[in-house]
Amino acid sequence: MKAMTLRDGSFRLEEITDPTPGPGQILTRPLACGVCGSDLHARDHAGHLCDLLHRAGFRGFMDPGQPVVMGHEFCCEVLEGDGRFDRGQRVVALPFIAGANGVELIGYSNHFNGAFAERMLLQTSAAFAVPDHVETEAAALTEPLSVAVHAVEQSGADANCAFAVLGCGPVGLFVIARLRALGLGPILAIEPNPARRAMAERMGADTVISPGEQSGESWWNDLGLPLGLSDAMAQAPELRKRQRAILFDCVGKPGMLMAIAQGAPIGATIVVIGTCMETDAIEPAFMLQKSLRVQFVFAYTPTDFADAFAMICADASRLDPLITGHVGLAGVEQAFAALSGGGSDVKVLVTPQ
Repeated sequence: MKAMTLRDGSFRLEEITDPTPGPGQILTRPLACGVCGSDLHARDHAGHLCDLLHRAGFRGFMDPGQPVVMGHEFCCEVLEGDGRFDRGQRVVALPFIAGANGVELIGYSNHFNGAFAERMLLQTSAAFAVPDHVETEAAALTEPLSVAVHAVEQSGADANCAFAVLGCGPVGLFVIARLRALGLGPILAIEPNPARRAMAERMGADTVISPGEQSGESWWNDLGLPLGLSDAMAQAPELRKRQRAILFDCVGKPGMLMAIAQGAPIGATIVVIGTCMETDAIEPAFMLQKSLRVQFVFAYTPTDFADAFAMICADASRLDPLITGHVGLAGVEQAFAALSGGGSDVKVLVTPQ
């Protein structure tokens, strides 16, 4: 079968051996698969990313010196039924599969290929049948939406909170969509790219600004959530329209965490989703003075994945605007280049067939 393999930072369209399902696995045909920001990191910083995962205790990650077929944001068609799923049925699944070496991450495994290929294996117990009313492309957004579902759930968001989303790439836009699906707000979106600012409005942000605009401070002040310690101490309780601020860092660049802390209201929670691949400096005493809480979140749980899938099934068209491009297997390199360039594309889908 044809597959786009990655080795030593370079893609090659190659013929590889068709996978054979083992116990508890199903053979599928990938129909659509998104290109993830983590894929960009894996291509450009594979050695560093592998070192991080290994130091964090995850053993089922790829050896970047060996070929790997990426693609973990997928919707597939079942080719061989197993009693739970019938041939021809569409499915989505958590990208984890049990092999001889334990649990491995599909798309970052040297043993199990991802969806940038004509065939792939899935763990039956991790799969969900896609209803007829849900388009394949919408279903393929379940995995990236799960990251946002997890981040919002971990933040403790409720109706007493106001929100800021910094960085309106795919993760930030999914966070905005998730907050709106839960009926939460108001939401401030901060993004330098005009096209992505427009997309943030479509996803439900109340106010959208560029980084550095003074209107951001005014927005918080109007909610009774001042940025300065003296102003917060003088704030009359009855003027607080929201009790707590939650800011989602969806950028992941050096200096970003301190910049967010500077512009965060007193007592805010900063939820870090964006992956900064470099060592970064923070000033703990400053964060202490502002009583800031910083929470790092990674991936999602099976419950988060199920909740993301339920959100898509309930309103399958909500996220359609986020799909901004399509390529075949031969266009994977082109898609990576476009997304790395920081243009207007949000979610590019690979259709292997």
